[in-house]
Amino acid sequence: MEREMSDKSVVVNLNQFERTRRSQASAEALSTLHACRDMLIEGAARALTRQTESMENILLAMADRAPLLDTRNSYYGAQRILNKQINELLSGCKDSYCQRFSEFAHNRDKPATLELSELSLLGDQDLELTLAVDKATSRLRYNCAEELVALDARVAQLLGRSDLAENDNPLAPRALCEALLDGIARMQLDQSVQIVLLNQFDLVLTSELAQIYQSINRYMVDHGILPDIKAGLKSRAAPTSGSATPAQPGGQAKNDMLSLFEQLAGGTHGGSNGAGGMGFSLLDSLSQLQTGGMMLPGGVRFELPMLEASTIRNVLRSLQQSPVMQSASPLDAVLVDAVAMLFDVVFEETAIPDRLKAQIARLQIPVLKAAMLDREFFSLSNHPVRRMLDAIATLSVHLPDNEAGNARLDAISAIVSRVIEGFEQNVAIFAEAADELEAMGAILEEAWQVTADSSLQHDIAQIKQAERTEIAPVVVHDFINRALKDQTVSDAIREFLRRDWAQLLTQDYIADGEHGAHFNSHVETMRELVWSVQPKADMDARLMLVRILPGLLKRLREGTTEIGLMARLSDRFFATLVILHANAVRPNNQPIPLPESTPETAENGVADSEMASGESAAAHGEAAPVNEIFATATAESPSEAEAAVPEFEDSFTLRARALNKGDWVEFHYEDGTFRWARLGWVGGVRNTYLFSDQDGMNSFSIGLHRLADKLRKGEAVMVERTSITESAFGKLMGLFKQKLGYA
Repeated sequence: MEREMSDKSVVVNLNQFERTRRSQASAEALSTLHACRDMLIEGAARALTRQTESMENILLAMADRAPLLDTRNSYYGAQRILNKQINELLSGCKDSYCQRFSEFAHNRDKPATLELSELSLLGDQDLELTLAVDKATSRLRYNCAEELVALDARVAQLLGRSDLAENDNPLAPRALCEALLDGIARMQLDQSVQIVLLNQFDLVLTSELAQIYQSINRYMVDHGILPDIKAGLKSRAAPTSGSATPAQPGGQAKNDMLSLFEQLAGGTHGGSNGAGGMGFSLLDSLSQLQTGGMMLPGGVRFELPMLEASTIRNVLRSLQQSPVMQSASPLDAVLVDAVAMLFDVVFEETAIPDRLKAQIARLQIPVLKAAMLDREFFSLSNHPVRRMLDAIATLSVHLPDNEAGNARLDAISAIVSRVIEGFEQNVAIFAEAADELEAMGAILEEAWQVTADSSLQHDIAQIKQAERTEIAPVVVHDFINRALKDQTVSDAIREFLRRDWAQLLTQDYIADGEHGAHFNSHVETMRELVWSVQPKADMDARLMLVRILPGLLKRLREGTTEIGLMARLSDRFFATLVILHANAVRPNNQPIPLPESTPETAENGVADSEMASGESAAAHGEAAPVNEIFATATAESPSEAEAAVPEFEDSFTLRARALNKGDWVEFHYEDGTFRWARLGWVGGVRNTYLFSDQDGMNSFSIGLHRLADKLRKGEAVMVERTSITESAFGKLMGLFKQKLGYA
């Protein structure tokens, strides 16, 4: 228990002094933190507002493909919220984040203890929400890894800590994701809708959050929060051994990687600076090795291993073990290691065929030399050298193993050769090569679209017809029921529509669908027929019947002829129709009796009708029954003719559903071969996926659940068309952080 000090005492109470000092520091930090808080949540809200329409379109497309009613309802429910209540939703998310931020600010010195009363088992629903937050957080942290290194360091500095755990940063992705979910939950929505909305928000912020964090880092630098992290990064000269000091973790977003390199270089022992004792510089050595070999002191010639057109080898590893590296500074040695690791990652990428990796391998020395000359290679995603590497990797999908693919590979090889021979110090030659390769990709992409759209039309038409064949009985039955609903008609009319006219409607629907001209014309004829036999109490209705009757009878006779209805059945129907029309216009309640129909007559009539339908089909040249058409249209390639797969929903089913037209999938087969195929069309009724090859010529179809099963077994792999250098640098960043003990 602390004793009170008198006002005149000269003794200082250290406990009170420490609390006062910490309180003052917190007040200073809060002003900066609050500004950063507003930048984060307002920036996120603006990004989500801009992408609202895009999120709605994605949800509608996903709902159209979802086979389960509950899943469709979740997508539609989320879409309605975005369409009608987006402002209210984002307002709730902002309020939740600000409230959580305030709770953090007032309790940040509170020790992290866990009371027994707080322990409880998570229910299934809570667990699903927690997993959704974990998934969203992980994706955002991965895509903002470089920015968060600097941000964590600066927030730790503000809070007076030596380091900061992931969940202790109020500006980190987890705090943001939890606040978003809390704001969504305030709308009193079903849990499934909450998860759908959180996933959509996460997908938008995946591409937007890094820029927001960059702005926050710049703001902190401007306000003196670790502004010296970036010191010296622009300089190309290596630091001297007397002045080099390890930098703090982080730095400006675009310099985070170089900051890590400098830290590694500061801790590197051995080697020399500048030209060293060998009498030559590393850049001069690279220029000589780019075109052949170089002479070392003592008259020894050094050459890197030759890279043939089909060779995939990281020659930078050989360079690291060579006498050339004796002229490298510690920072140069780290940069060489970084570029070597970059090529290691690229060569491990399974989505790039080996013959294309061989072309990338030829660029190792020019790329290293460009990175030494222009350090922005490590920070700019659109750097000319990185653009060229990405453009080559993107062409992977357009290199089939045929004459056309070989010709394209030759064109790529010629561009690579031109860069190797012409690059000295100006990286503009890489920009020119990137422009050429990107233009080649755009032309091939457009050509594939044209070829695929043309070659797939026949297959698409067959699949659509097969789908209509499957649902035609249900659709036709529904149209007939609607026409007869609440109408008083004789059994003769009902029998004619359900037995005979239904054949015509089914035939029309299979041929052209619900919007076909023939189908709609025959539906209208059916409705007129039902109306025509209703009692006509007034003169206007009778006159209307007189006007439409000739055309109605003509269309009915044409329809019965088209389906090949037997003559005696047709004559009997039209004879009955004459009596029904006469009864409809009679002013008294004494209708003319209809001719009697015995059970034997009706049974023979049905049999004759079915026989006549078959004869009519043959007469019209139908090559195969409808069921055979369906089987042909949905048949897969022989290698895919497997037993039926179980139909259930899991993450692989969702991946298959998420495929869009133009996406690539790599199919693997038991003999060790594989082929790339591109999605050209998805059937909406049976979820049939129609793929074509790299030239857009050969096609095959596969069902949703069989595709999901192939993804599940690894027999099909989605080809992610992302930046190969961006992905490689992300992995590179993680490796260097591990070396420095940050991860």
